[in-house]
Amino acid sequence: MIRSVTIWFVLLASIMGTGWVAARAEESTSSASGFRFYFWERIRQESWDNTMSLDEDTPDSTSYIRFRSSVGLQWLPRESLGFDLRLTNESRYYLAPKRDPKQDSDFTFHEVFIDQLVLNWKNPGQLPLSFSVGRQDMMMGEGFLIMDGGPLDGSRSGYFNGIRVDYVLQKEGTLIFFYVRQPRTDTVLPVMNDKEQPMVEQDEQGYGIYYSGRMNKTGLEAYLIRKDTFETDTLPEGSLNILGGRLVQPFLSKLALTTEAAIQQGSLDDEERRGLGGYFHLDYKANWSFPLPVQMILGGYYLSGDNTSTSRYEGWDAAFSRWPKWSDSFIYLQIRESRVADWSNISSIYAQLFFKPFEKTRLSLSWYRLFAPEKTASSDLLSGDGHNRGDLARLCFDHELGPDFSGRFIWEYFSPDDFYQAEADPYNWIQYQLSIRFQGDNP
Repeated sequence: MIRSVTIWFVLLASIMGTGWVAARAEESTSSASGFRFYFWERIRQESWDNTMSLDEDTPDSTSYIRFRSSVGLQWLPRESLGFDLRLTNESRYYLAPKRDPKQDSDFTFHEVFIDQLVLNWKNPGQLPLSFSVGRQDMMMGEGFLIMDGGPLDGSRSGYFNGIRVDYVLQKEGTLIFFYVRQPRTDTVLPVMNDKEQPMVEQDEQGYGIYYSGRMNKTGLEAYLIRKDTFETDTLPEGSLNILGGRLVQPFLSKLALTTEAAIQQGSLDDEERRGLGGYFHLDYKANWSFPLPVQMILGGYYLSGDNTSTSRYEGWDAAFSRWPKWSDSFIYLQIRESRVADWSNISSIYAQLFFKPFEKTRLSLSWYRLFAPEKTASSDLLSGDGHNRGDLARLCFDHELGPDFSGRFIWEYFSPDDFYQAEADPYNWIQYQLSIRFQGDNP
């Protein structure tokens, strides 16, 4: 307890000290210096039972509080040039079980790592280019293929180590060139209190070209991406080429269709691999008053599975997008099949309703009917016989408590079907979250 309190006191003192230094820098420099300090704190409790076992008789109830603290400093020497440095720590306090199974403690101060260290340069030499070099967040489209560079640390971070170049075309379009390199653990930049946190199962790299533009009112995106994974003692090397595109087509004034699809071809060790994936959603902005919804969505997605009767591997590879795109809870159940947030061999039809009970309150209700395109071998969890995964219900409540203070509540319920063993039980998953964000004024 004394050690934990001491560590938190030191961290708090460091945060306050950093803010004081930034404030003094603002006072002592002219407006041209452009220093900006910011601080984020996210406090999140997650509680669940049966989520990984689908067995009420298994003592796997889990509840913990996640404290994610970020301190950042931006320097904008001029409008077209900026540097961003952000330090982050996320520690957990375990309520059930009483001790973290990985750290053998109810609370452990985890790593302080560099979450962002990036140089942004716009229009060098008046050219229609933008450069981003270093550790940075990167999301393209809806994050179908590029969103999170380190899925094994959860939502603690989502950064990529890489280079991004945006070339603005004359006719409302942008060409994006990128290269990223993701090691298994953070060996690129220094880490304080290093716990050798796994980020990915094996070293990865990716590069590609991504087009984003418009044709009249239609949004168009197209991309060609290459991903390489490097061999370890237990995992083979692999390569993957991904060709795909995304379309957003509005209809009338309140209706829009969004669809994206991609094909994958490559190798996994000496085995040929192919994959097919895509999604669609039809959005209707009703803008009705509560208790009627302000928005309704009908959608679906398909991510191929491996047909074991063929000589090649046909499972979809989520590339750099292993994150809770469709569910915060289901990614934990995926661990029993393959890996966390490994969106593969899964398809769904779903419906969502969005409500606005108050000006700063948003409520969403979602239902997903889940399927498995391919059957899998029988195990203590999987039946090996069916294609129906089951039904997933989700409720999400967001409320803005102030300009820099917000809260969230999520409840998810999953009822398994014949893809799992007949005795599989439903699960409940709950998340509470408070977020605080402070950002100093531009000098």
